[in-house]
Amino acid sequence: MPAKLPQNVIEMRDRSHQTKAEKAARRASEPQAEKVKQVRAPVWLPEHLREEFNKLGHELNDVGLLSKLDFDILARYLMSRDAWVAAHLKARDALDMDDAKEAGTWSRVARTYFDQCQQCASSMGLTIASRCRLVVPKPPEDEAAGDPINTMLGRERRRNA
Repeated sequence: MPAKLPQNVIEMRDRSHQTKAEKAARRASEPQAEKVKQVRAPVWLPEHLREEFNKLGHELNDVGLLSKLDFDILARYLMSRDAWVAAHLKARDALDMDDAKEAGTWSRVARTYFDQCQQCASSMGLTIASRCRLVVPKPPEDEAAGDPINTMLGRERRRNA
């Protein structure tokens, strides 16, 4: 089942055949997250990951992809990535010592953490594909602002919306 698109995305794509009342009702039903004023790592996040949490948090906040509700998943992303790297290094060390059984065990552990990391990254918009799904298209720029026909058509389109 496809995800429900926000009303402003539908309108910017100019594919809406809704009445003003339907648009207002849909907007009212959309969840609104509070804007983040201060990015602060959760207290349970290990100290060595807090600086990166703050850096990524500020970047996500700058592009409008972060709310307070996302702090937990961002912290889980960092923890799973850290665990994945550690397990990957142990698997590589086991391979260097010609211990295939130990390498296989650590490879499976690394794969588990990688999957968790990838899922969190996708949820947060940290992958190219997920950012493409999350980015709200910008309204077309008015190329001929001084053109009276374009001005009249723009007013007509807004009035009929």
